Amino acid sequence: MKDKRSYDIVIWGASGFTGKLVCQYLMKNYGIGIGSTFRWAIAGRNHKKLETIRNDLNLNDPEEMPILTGDSFDLKSLKAITDKTKVILTTVGPYSLYGSALVEACIRTQTHYCDLTGEVPFIHHTINKFHKSAEKAKVKIVHSCGFDSVPSDLGCFILQERSICDFGTPIKRIRLYVKKVKGGISGGTIASMIEIMKLAKNKDMKRILKNPYSLYPKNTPKGRKQPHQKNIQWDEISQGWIGPFIMSWFNSAIVRRTNALLNFKYGKDFIYDEVSVIPKKPLSKIKAQCYALGLGLFTGMLYFRFSRWLLSKTILPKPGQGPSEKSRKNGFFILDLIGAQSNNTLKVTVSCGSDPGYSGTALMIGEAAVCLALDEELLPQYFGILTPATAMGKTLINRLKKAGMEFEYSNEH
Repeated sequence: MKDKRSYDIVIWGASGFTGKLVCQYLMKNYGIGIGSTFRWAIAGRNHKKLETIRNDLNLNDPEEMPILTGDSFDLKSLKAITDKTKVILTTVGPYSLYGSALVEACIRTQTHYCDLTGEVPFIHHTINKFHKSAEKAKVKIVHSCGFDSVPSDLGCFILQERSICDFGTPIKRIRLYVKKVKGGISGGTIASMIEIMKLAKNKDMKRILKNPYSLYPKNTPKGRKQPHQKNIQWDEISQGWIGPFIMSWFNSAIVRRTNALLNFKYGKDFIYDEVSVIPKKPLSKIKAQCYALGLGLFTGMLYFRFSRWLLSKTILPKPGQGPSEKSRKNGFFILDLIGAQSNNTLKVTVSCGSDPGYSGTALMIGEAAVCLALDEELLPQYFGILTPATAMGKTLINRLKKAGMEFEYSNEH
């Protein structure tokens, strides 16, 4: 990577809802200008909107935060931006619509990249089109650096590391239990979900979406059949009713890609899935059934054009909209990753006292970008289309811990 660049990090899509939260996070924790840990700038399509974001940050000197403009479909303009920075952090989705040219620009200018995508078809596309060229350029293209899929990917990574260290072998099966989660949803997230539903009508895309190994490296043999929780059932391990988790299929694909890129460190027959937990309380089974029914109804309505239009015109937030500051402050998540090893129950609890999809995600991708920009010499020597664990591993975990996330390991006999 070139050393002489104007910036360490550029936030692409800074005027969007999540982009603004990332800017606020970096300002609060790292500052800008004299005394700042690194040099950063904001970028997007609309200069006026970016100026508004800059003004909202109440800078002593607005000129300390440069504004760069470009277009998601104009490779030349994107290269002009990526050539100026070590890392691009992008919040511009749906990535299937707006992400491909930016990935290409980063590879051509040897710029590291991180995003928030939860879109399997987009990552499948970048793997097929860009992995080899990114590897050759020694560029890290790191997808899914927010709530999707940092807790899943890094939590599993820690659990397997401890298992290998303590028992000499990886865990054969790990399940993530979503114990508690509270947070809102933004228009950008809804837009990405709608785009996936549209793509699902295409037979080839549907095949990709249904394949648990769709993010494996090309020509890699598939592993064992993977579970996917669809119904409600009692679970002895969590002592609660478990049901589907909306991001399980995507997060699981990321974890499996990590395993493959690490030369099957978790084992070629490794099994992983994620479930939601309703604790045992009065009427908890009914609550779990209502949750599963509601989730199925919601995703079903997103699939059909008329019901999708009806939802977007009535209750769903529009792009650029999201939960209030009060709602974000009250958000949090607690996730347990559990596996068995030699009659021991190994567990990593991943938690954060921030709204998982927004304040928490701003923290995660913000620290990921800082990690890529400042810790390059400490990072694993993997390049190409990567996951958080393969791109940054323990170094990112340490940064996230310092930022307030918790990764707590326990071993019970």
